[in-house]
Amino acid sequence: MGKNKWAEVVEYLKRSNRDPKKVLNLLKGNQKGIETNYTVSRSSYSLNVVAVITQKIMDPKNKGKNLTHIIRTWANSKDFEMFYNLMKVKEKKTYNKSKLESYVKQINDIWTKPNQKKWREYFKKTKGYLIVKERTHPTEVMQEISNKGFHSSLLKIK
Repeated sequence: MGKNKWAEVVEYLKRSNRDPKKVLNLLKGNQKGIETNYTVSRSSYSLNVVAVITQKIMDPKNKGKNLTHIIRTWANSKDFEMFYNLMKVKEKKTYNKSKLESYVKQINDIWTKPNQKKWREYFKKTKGYLIVKERTHPTEVMQEISNKGFHSSLLKIK
């Protein structure tokens, strides 16, 4: 039965000019519940960008400055360079100062994406930090967060 079940797939792979290792890696990569370092880094990059921008917006020294200025200042800093190099090491990318405008655009795009709205709201309420649900947590913040459907056992960065 197993042979008949997969016969069409096997025949297609034999006829096509596919690399068996690449096909196998593709199939292994799509297993639910398995996260690679790359997927973790990729998703945490956006999360970290939203958290940092929230912190920078809430910083009193940035009061009255527009979002683009705040993003450009951060993207031009040593802090962002180290962050970028750390997060992009798996992709073998390093910070390049000549790509500053590209970084500003990428960060702004991440910030304004509709799917980041929940994280912008979350970080605004928590002043840019992830909160771990603890026995002594501030109940009103955690209640408001759990009502919005946020995961409450996240790592605290502060």
